[in-house]
Amino acid sequence: MNNHQSARQQYSFEDIYQQYTPLVHGMLQRLHIHSNHEDFLQAGYVGLWLAYQHHDGERGSFPAYAFLRVRGEMLAMLRKDANYYDRHSFSSNDQENVDMAMSESWMSDVDTLAPYLNRLSDREQRWVIEHAVHDLPRA
Repeated sequence: MNNHQSARQQYSFEDIYQQYTPLVHGMLQRLHIHSNHEDFLQAGYVGLWLAYQHHDGERGSFPAYAFLRVRGEMLAMLRKDANYYDRHSFSSNDQENVDMAMSESWMSDVDTLAPYLNRLSDREQRWVIEHAVHDLPRA
């Protein structure tokens, strides 16, 4: 590629796509991306398209610019996924609060059932508590 011409002036995007597919796939390995490959490949190809559209031959070589844009799009997606996970996952405090609420709920369920449980045998009471209150699977 001539240093002073943009990639768009010299090649079609189809040519760039074929030539730089190894770069996009290699970036998955370089960034240690082991899940959502299709989504990250899409982000990489978006980065390649943006590099193709915005490359200015006066400011530098296309391969270096394509590398930065592909990597940048994939890193942006990684950050977005990490932020989503951080906002939508339970912390240990949240889990403790849920556990406490569940145990309080369980106690109120047993209290509500107490007049009826007294009429049952010990074995029947245990079955009702395990399966109706705790929702354990039936054997």
